[in-house]
Amino acid sequence: MNFYEEAIPGHDAHWAIQQAYACPPVCKMAQIQGLNTSKMRISGGDFSQKELQRQLEREANLHSLCLITREHMEGPTVVFMASVSAAKAAAQYLTNNYGIRAGVVYGVQDPDERQAVISGFRAGDIEVLCNVAVVATGFDHPETTTLILGRPTRSSVFWLQCAGRAMRPYPAGVIDVPGLTAEDRKKLIAASSKPYFKIVDTTDSSLDHRIVTSVDMFCHLEDKKEREAAKKILINEKENLTPEELAEKAREEEEKRKKEELLEKMRDQVRGSATGNVVSEEFLIGSDGKRSVGTYFNPLKGKFAGKRMAELPEYYLTWGCNNPKLTGWIRGIYKKEQRRRYEIARDKYRKSERFLTRRDRQ
Repeated sequence: MNFYEEAIPGHDAHWAIQQAYACPPVCKMAQIQGLNTSKMRISGGDFSQKELQRQLEREANLHSLCLITREHMEGPTVVFMASVSAAKAAAQYLTNNYGIRAGVVYGVQDPDERQAVISGFRAGDIEVLCNVAVVATGFDHPETTTLILGRPTRSSVFWLQCAGRAMRPYPAGVIDVPGLTAEDRKKLIAASSKPYFKIVDTTDSSLDHRIVTSVDMFCHLEDKKEREAAKKILINEKENLTPEELAEKAREEEEKRKKEELLEKMRDQVRGSATGNVVSEEFLIGSDGKRSVGTYFNPLKGKFAGKRMAELPEYYLTWGCNNPKLTGWIRGIYKKEQRRRYEIARDKYRKSERFLTRRDRQ
């Protein structure tokens, strides 16, 4: 209060995007399977820098991040890393192993070298710029389209500083026309060479809820379980999603989950059993897995009409097999049933023979 007479009301990222002073985001989330933040110490409101560095400098995690970059980069891409060593390694792997022109910038780097890398990125000679915190603030290259947060964070301030590197519309000045409404600006951005910016959050395999992501920053989801659903959707969804699309899908998933939960509660509270008649039909299955001929109904009228073949007495079955007056397909059914009974009797006999032989040996 010694310097300013009044506070200037601030406008957040939501306001800037809604009013089309900033590009709208599309969101994606990717897991680094070998990363585990669940037991990391917290220092200064964020993950312990040393522990985060140690995990993200592992070779498997570096290659996982390079794969994520190759899969999701669109246009000029900035990757935020946890340490200088990791940033250098990622840039080297991307260039030599993944066929992507990458450069690296960091704080203690020679200023001329750092400026040469940034100039190469602005000129398009470098596709991916790996950095630690150098371009988190003060870096202005509106053409930047994709941001990959290769270092999970609990800090919403740091997250927004990173996201701000790609929010600017491109070409520069595309919306700087007096008298435009928000809808006018949205149309100009949509028709520009950069209709959106893309942000890829990386997280560990446990989906630690403490990690700040685009779900927390851009999606107006009050319910914790809806946010968790949104994060799972972002990982499993093949397409990139806008915050609005993501919020809608998350609400649908949560609604479905609530209905299933309600049904489980209702079932748990139901007592007693049903009454009534049960209508069923028995089917014998043969050794070949098909329906047995014994389940077929007797095709002839008379005393045994409506009986199954398995229920017919032996003498009647023999009569049917040897009766030349019956048509061929009827006699065929009788013969199949006789064959079935013979095989059953044979199998029983063989089993009893084996049993008797074994008992004799004993």
